[in-house]
Parts: sequence; structure tokens; C-alpha cells
Amino acid sequence: MNIKIFLVAGVLTGLLLGFNVCADEESDVIKADRQALLDANASGVSSKILAAKEQLSDDLGMEADQRRKDLEGITIPLVPDGQGHFLADVLINNKVHASLVVDTGSPVIMLTSSFVQKLGLDLSQSTVGYVEVLNGKYKAAAVSLDSVKVGSVQAYDVSATLLLQDNREISDGLLGLSFLGKFHYTLDPVRQILVLKKLQ
Repeated sequence: MNIKIFLVAGVLTGLLLGFNVCADEESDVIKADRQALLDANASGVSSKILAAKEQLSDDLGMEADQRRKDLEGITIPLVPDGQGHFLADVLINNKVHASLVVDTGSPVIMLTSSFVQKLGLDLSQSTVGYVEVLNGKYKAAAVSLDSVKVGSVQAYDVSATLLLQDNREISDGLLGLSFLGKFHYTLDPVRQILVLKKLQ
């Protein structure tokens, strides 16, 4: 048992030394893990030391995986609507799903009137005006969405326009640049995917 602990500790110590160079760029989670390891080493209890090293190793691995995803991007599968558009499943304010047309020409997210009650939005402080869409002019309110999530990618405080009149030609709405512009995005109509990469 002592040999196993020694071997694991030796491997992880090498791993820790390799990462000390980037200590200034580390996240709060990794810094907390390193402090926990120092505390465990000070206690001299081998089980605490091993647990702290394993936690640090796990978190380093998770953060490395996240950095890889940020570089490669997250691939979101899209569904064709039969009219030349592609739909993405979008979670709004962590509670309501919407099927939105990916529209790189729309400056903001646009939602149809059915979402007023679904989201429980208070429009009393919202700016109200009119927006032009393909089939006419509609009364609308400018709102800010707490969060918008597409696949595993989430953005916060996202501007949106909420139609206050029914528009039967737009199902749930449009996924516009107020969300897409927070990322490097690529719409691939052939593969029917949206690729989102974190802005550096």
C-alpha cells in the first residue's frame, strides 16, 4: 500500500512541478486545490495528501479538456426546417426551450409573443417600438435575457427583441448576433452544424 501511494505521489508531484510555471494563469479552483494540497502535506496524513493530489489532478485534467474545447469549438447539430433555414435548440433563462432559426443577419435574438408568459418577463421597464420582419412590421419590446444556452455553450445578459404581436410565419424566433457574436461562429449548412468557439 505504501509503495502504491509513493508511486502515485511521485507521478503527481512531477505533474505539479510541470504546472507551477503557469501558476499566475491558474483558475481559482486550481489555486484552491494547491492550497488544499499544501495543508494536507502539512498535516502529514498520507490519505489526505493522496486525496488532495487526486483532486488537483482531476481538476487539471478537466481544465485542460475545457481549453481544448475552447480551441476546437463546440459542435451544435441543427435541424433543417424545410425552407432553407436551420433550427437550434436553445435554453433561455435556464427554464424554457425554444427552437430558433440560426440567423447571422439578425442583430439580436428575436422571440415570438408566446414567450412573454413562458419566461415571466416584466416588460414594464422595456423600450417598446416596432421591428421590420420579412412579412411586415410588428410591435416589439427590447429585453435582456439572463442566459442563453445552446448545447454546452452558455452566454449571459443577452439582448433580445420580443414580438408583442403574433407572427405565424416565425415559429419560436431567431438566434441572432447578440448571442452568436459572443463567439467565433461557423454555420455549416452542408453538415447541418453550428460551431461555436470561445473568443480569445
